[in-house]
Amino acid sequence: MTAVGRQCKYTCRQGSLADAEEIHILMQQAFADYAKKKNDHNDQEKVINSALQEEMQAVKADLENNIVLVLSDGEQIIASLRLEEISEKRYLLKRFAVSPDYQNRGLGTMLFEQAVEKLKELNAHYLQLYSSLENEKLICFYRGLGFNCLETDHSKGYERGLWVKTIK
Repeated sequence: MTAVGRQCKYTCRQGSLADAEEIHILMQQAFADYAKKKNDHNDQEKVINSALQEEMQAVKADLENNIVLVLSDGEQIIASLRLEEISEKRYLLKRFAVSPDYQNRGLGTMLFEQAVEKLKELNAHYLQLYSSLENEKLICFYRGLGFNCLETDHSKGYERGLWVKTIK
């Protein structure tokens, strides 16, 4: 899929093993901003998102075993997401990231729409994800994509929700 924006051309494609390092770097950049939380006791920031601790081998494993879509500006990968089948007709959206330099331009939505098309081809019925409920920007984004938060937990040290979207 190719989209033409303001003087830029974006391409969505299936990721390959050759993209692993670039995807890994993107994860570090994209999750750094909203993956930290002030520690109440000493005002130091503490990492609360496992994406920042992901190792290269995990990226490669997803590229080999799951659906990994990337969005490129022609020079670099600027967004990516991963879809893992967790049960029949149900997929988990994980590691959905847009480079901080490209956020708020509709590119995450563009990549997500391609993921939904891929899921329709696979006859998927549900897509779910886990996301922080402490970031209003993320909450609005996922609601705008048609997700509903079904339950919450604090098992990762912060409030997060299980979000589900029906694929039609």
